[in-house]
Amino acid sequence: MDNMDFRLLRALLVLVTERNVTRAANLLGVGQPALSQTLGKLREHFNDPLLVRTRGGMVPTERARELEQSARQILAEYDRMVSPADRFDPATSRRRFVVTIPEYAEHMLMPPLLERLRRESPDIRIEVRPPQPARAIEQLEAGDLDLRIAWLLAPTPTLRSMPLFQDQVVCLASRSHPTIRDRLTVEDFLGCPHVRPLGTGRPTTAVVLDEALAREGRKIERPFLVQNFLTIPAIVSRTDMLATLPRMLARPFADQYPLRLLEVPLRLPRIRYAAYWHERSHKDPGHRWLRGMFQHAGRELAARPAG
Repeated sequence: MDNMDFRLLRALLVLVTERNVTRAANLLGVGQPALSQTLGKLREHFNDPLLVRTRGGMVPTERARELEQSARQILAEYDRMVSPADRFDPATSRRRFVVTIPEYAEHMLMPPLLERLRRESPDIRIEVRPPQPARAIEQLEAGDLDLRIAWLLAPTPTLRSMPLFQDQVVCLASRSHPTIRDRLTVEDFLGCPHVRPLGTGRPTTAVVLDEALAREGRKIERPFLVQNFLTIPAIVSRTDMLATLPRMLARPFADQYPLRLLEVPLRLPRIRYAAYWHERSHKDPGHRWLRGMFQHAGRELAARPAG
């Protein structure tokens, strides 16, 4: 390791994880040509191509996979060694945290959290990214991600967690809907077209709804899909479509548009959002502060009057 530094190891880890020089360069904050040169140095040092091109993109070699595990351990130990042990002042810190949050939870949690952050910790930055469920554990282990905010039906037992807030699924319908009034039956619910947010993956709300219908041997046929949940209330208010959304999100929509909130005629679990993090971050003072900020925002939601 005489001619190997930690910057090269970090570049190796990001390259193997991303499998794309352009994306890896963006994450590392360097130009693509510079990272290509770094990849050349790594290949020369380890006498291995490390990443090879295939029809499906770049894939790591077996040697690169072996090196990835060692690099993670070395960099994690180095980060712990150089980080101040118990010195974190949120009032003066310029630290940056990365979290993944679904669109709905971002809409609920980030306004109160950032209001407090701007008042108490103006130089700290929190970067919110869309969820990547398949890579979440890997990102938390590597330190590329500080917190995952999610409603998980089967939480990962190897991660630390804390509850943030609860909600329930309700149905939105237009007040002038031609057939729907104050109560819904399963036949009413399935007899109307539905609109759903497409998002970055299949939302847990859609999963639990489809599973409940599957137990009855039923399903929603060909729902309409839109990019953004904020489009949904305008659509529902002007059509015969229905939508299922969390109550805390749907309630303000019903004040803004001619909509009614109805109980879903199925047995559905409560929405339970939590924060998840890796053991490597558990004792870090800055990370404890971050978790406290999200916990405070969740408590603020819970304190709102029901409606």
